[in-house]
Formats: sequence, structure tokens, C-alpha cells
Amino acid sequence: MIQAGSRLFDFSLQNQYGESITSTGLSQGRVLVVFFPWAFSRVCGSELAALNKEHEYFAERGVRIVGVSVDHKFTLRSYAESLDLEFELLADFWPHGDVARQAGAFDGLQGVATRVSLLLVDGRVQKIFRSGMTEARAIQDYMDAIEGL
Repeated sequence: MIQAGSRLFDFSLQNQYGESITSTGLSQGRVLVVFFPWAFSRVCGSELAALNKEHEYFAERGVRIVGVSVDHKFTLRSYAESLDLEFELLADFWPHGDVARQAGAFDGLQGVATRVSLLLVDGRVQKIFRSGMTEARAIQDYMDAIEGL
């Protein structure tokens, strides 16, 4: 399981447009990696919509947001379009949940990513956020952590 202070492990995933996004590409600057269980679910939708609403705040502070779920890239594209998301969603589809597993963000019984977020600076984990499957993470917690960098 990844811990604060750890370097981000190597991976390559496709975003909702089929473009390859690698850990190397996320290892420069500030990045918020948000694992979420299911596209089109109530809690995930409200959580990602709240992040999207504050997208300008994150952008002004040089924070790139990426969401990660085990859904297929085609599902994630439809989902991103339905929410008008201004950030990328990455498909941890195959091998199923491999990146979420490496991050300690995978529920093997349900076969989905759990609600874990990683705040990275230059590829190193600064802070880890967790919440239960039915509880959205607080956007203010992200903001507080960013202000503390």
C-alpha cells in the first residue's frame, strides 16, 4: 500500500479519450489522483461534480485533477460528458483494478476502486485521503492540504 512520502509507482492507463496517461506524466507538479468506485453512481457523481465546480481553484494553484475507476474508457467518456467534467478520468479497466490495488484503493469483494485520493507533488505522495464507499470525500480537506504545501 502506498504511503505519504512514497514515490508514485509506474503505470499507464487510458483516459476517457483513449490517450495513454502514465505515472511519469503525473510526476511533475501538483496532481490530485481521485479513485472512485463507479461511474454513474449517486455519491461518485456528486463528488466529481463538486470537484469540477472547484476546478478553477485547483487550476489556479497548479493542481491537475485525475479521476480513476475500474470502468471502461468508453463508459468514462460518457460519464465525463454527462457531468461536463474539466478533468480527465482514467480507466483502470485491465488488468482489472491493478493501479487501484497498488495504491491500496481496491475492494476485492466488490471489484471496484475505493474512495482514496492521493495528493502528489513531483511524483511523491504528500497526503492520502480516504472515506467509506457511501461517503464523499470533503473538497475542503483537499483545499486545506493544498494551502499547507
